[in-house]
Amino acid sequence: MNETTTMPVLAPVEPQLLAFDAALRWNYADIETYLKAVTERYRNLIVTDDNVEDMGKVKRAVVSLRTHLQKFERVTKTKLKKPVDDFTIQCRNLYQIIAAVEEPLNAQLQIYENLRIAGVKAQIQREIAAKAQAIGVRKTYIEQVVWNPKWTNKTAKWSETVVEIDHELVRIKAVQQVDDDQEQLRRDRQEMARMYVEQANSAYSLHSPLQVEEVLTDDLLSRGLADMKEAIFQAAQNIKAIEEAAVQQAATPVPPLPPLPPLPKAELPAENAEDYKDMIITIHHVHMGDYDRVCAALDQLSYPYDVALR
Repeated sequence: MNETTTMPVLAPVEPQLLAFDAALRWNYADIETYLKAVTERYRNLIVTDDNVEDMGKVKRAVVSLRTHLQKFERVTKTKLKKPVDDFTIQCRNLYQIIAAVEEPLNAQLQIYENLRIAGVKAQIQREIAAKAQAIGVRKTYIEQVVWNPKWTNKTAKWSETVVEIDHELVRIKAVQQVDDDQEQLRRDRQEMARMYVEQANSAYSLHSPLQVEEVLTDDLLSRGLADMKEAIFQAAQNIKAIEEAAVQQAATPVPPLPPLPPLPKAELPAENAEDYKDMIITIHHVHMGDYDRVCAALDQLSYPYDVALR
């Protein structure tokens, strides 16, 4: 059985300033009169070649007046600051007395606050999920919902939070619709590009037709339909020109070689093995359309030969 201890009623004690004497009393008037009198005799002095040494002594005397006053100022400020420092230390000691009770309470209450915030967040998530499904916002776009940190405050009104959630989901729905429209436009352009490729391949009867995968670049799909069609047909026309040039080059007739001069009728000298040599001739950069023509020219020489392609 828990016993309840009745704490004695304590009369609140408010912090009060019992004494405050901020008036600084010192012999300011006497110092002022003295400095005026001392410095008066140094006023309007002229330094000359004859009195330069004496003027140096005067300067040291004036400097001494200033440094002596500065030292007094520093010492006095330190004395004035001490009551403030002592007061600050006393207040911090009192804060520690309060913190010894306040901090454990804060730590325990924060556990309940975290549970409350978690519950509010779960409620908000359910609200977002339900309304997103109702208006057709997909899961990937729900993740883009921007939460207002004020939604989890204790003072937040649920009715106002619901209205803000509605506005946020309407914004996300608009973003989703823009993305969907852009994706549909891209698919439509891809379909039109495929159709133009088929038309171009058919119109030019290409032996090496355009390949859709190579044609459908981001640059092409970003153009208007008229520019897209013109670019595809221009590419097909370029391929057709290359094919026709290759066919024309292969069909060029081989000019006949001049006949070999007749052998002399004189008696041929006896053949020697050193009279026969293998001759290697390299023909550079031969188009394969000219392969047969080159071989036909070699055949007319009536010498056996080998062909090595590199």
